[in-house]
Amino acid sequence: MRVSRNGEDWGEITVQADGQKVRFHARGALPKYGEILRVWGIRDGAQPLLIGVAEPDGDGLVVDRTMSRQYLASLGYTQLPERYIAGVRASEISELPQVDDPLVRQAMRDKAVRVRREEERDILSCIFEKDHAFPLAFACCCCTVDRGRAQLIWDRKKGCPVWTAP
Repeated sequence: MRVSRNGEDWGEITVQADGQKVRFHARGALPKYGEILRVWGIRDGAQPLLIGVAEPDGDGLVVDRTMSRQYLASLGYTQLPERYIAGVRASEISELPQVDDPLVRQAMRDKAVRVRREEERDILSCIFEKDHAFPLAFACCCCTVDRGRAQLIWDRKKGCPVWTAP
């Protein structure tokens, strides 16, 4: 599963559940200015879950942490996080796109969809080619396609797509 930072890919995380233990192993790029990055797990209806502080490892950063299911449940995580974010401060986590539309929210969680936040809009994009799943199909009439990528611009304030001319 991917880990994002500021709406862009930062790295990958593997989550292994083994009985009553869950191991999180994240690896990502070194920050430009030596910031101390934390990796957070996010699930709707729960507070952000701090997975850990990323430590240098070769040419990247790594977080490797094991938590018990009991500990996760005490933090409101009876189910595992749906997405993962790397950030310097907890305030970066509160800036995640909040969308009321369940189809858009589901698309944002899809690992094939990239989400970029700009002012009052979220820009969702994914591959648009034959033999590839199309997670933005529910709004295909609102998408633009360029060089094999579909793009949907969602206005968070109005709760609807932004109509764009090709």
